[in-house]
Amino acid sequence: MRRHILACLAGYCVLSIYQTNLTSTAFAADNPFDIDDYVVIEDFATSTLDSLPSGWSWRGKDNDKPKLYAVRETNGQRYLAAQDTGLSVALFKRANWNPQHYPIMTWCWRANDLPPGADERYTETNDSAAGVYVMVSKTFLLGIPRMIKYAWSTTLAKGTIGRRKGIGRPWVIVLESGPEKLGQWVFEEIDLARDHKLTFKRDLPNKIIAIAVLTDANQTRSYAEAAYADFRAWPKAALGHIPNYCASLASK
Repeated sequence: MRRHILACLAGYCVLSIYQTNLTSTAFAADNPFDIDDYVVIEDFATSTLDSLPSGWSWRGKDNDKPKLYAVRETNGQRYLAAQDTGLSVALFKRANWNPQHYPIMTWCWRANDLPPGADERYTETNDSAAGVYVMVSKTFLLGIPRMIKYAWSTTLAKGTIGRRKGIGRPWVIVLESGPEKLGQWVFEEIDLARDHKLTFKRDLPNKIIAIAVLTDANQTRSYAEAAYADFRAWPKAALGHIPNYCASLASK
C-alpha cells in the first residue's frame, strides 16, 4: 500500500504520492462502459470563432484588462487559445453536472510557451502555462469556493500536490511538467471524487459550481501560451477506459 505524505515547506504544503496514470478495477463485463454516456462541459462548438467563448466570464477586477483568449478551430474541432503577457485573467464557466454521477473529468490541452522559472509553490513565481480549476463548493462562513487546480507546471514534477498557505488557496495538482510535450495536444483524465477526498478530506458534493481556465505569467513577468479543448464528465465506470479523443486536434 502506498502512503500519502503531507509536508509543509516554506509555506507550501505538499501532499504526495499522486498517481497520474489512472486505472479502474471496477470495470467488469456485467457493468459495461457506455462510450456515449458523458456530459459535455464545454466544447466551444457554439462560440464564435476568433472571439471570447460564449457563456464564460471573468472577475470584476479584470473588466478593464484585455482578454487574451479566443476560440479557434483546427481540423473541424474548436478549441480555446490562451496567452498571457502579465495580465493574469482567468475565464470562468458555471457548471451544470452532478459529480456524484459523473466524477471523471477529461479534456485536451496544449502548452506552447512556459513562463520561465515559474514555480507554483511561491507567490512570487506562481504562474502556470495552463491551469484548469474545478470549484466544488463554498465554505459556510466566507463563501469562498473550494478549488482544485490542475496545472501544467514549468518546474514542479508531474504528480506534485500542494497548496500555498492563505484563505481560499486552491489545491494544485500537477498533471504535466516542463517542455517535453510542448506544442502537443495532451489528453487528461482525472477522478474528481478521489482528488477531492485526497485534498479536502471529505466526499465530493453533488454539485460543481464552475470550472475555470487560467494561462498566466504575471508573477514571472514573462509570457505564457496554451490551448484548451473538449471538457467532458463521465461516470465512474469509465475510469481508465476513455479513448484519447484529442488526436483530431493535431495538425494534418
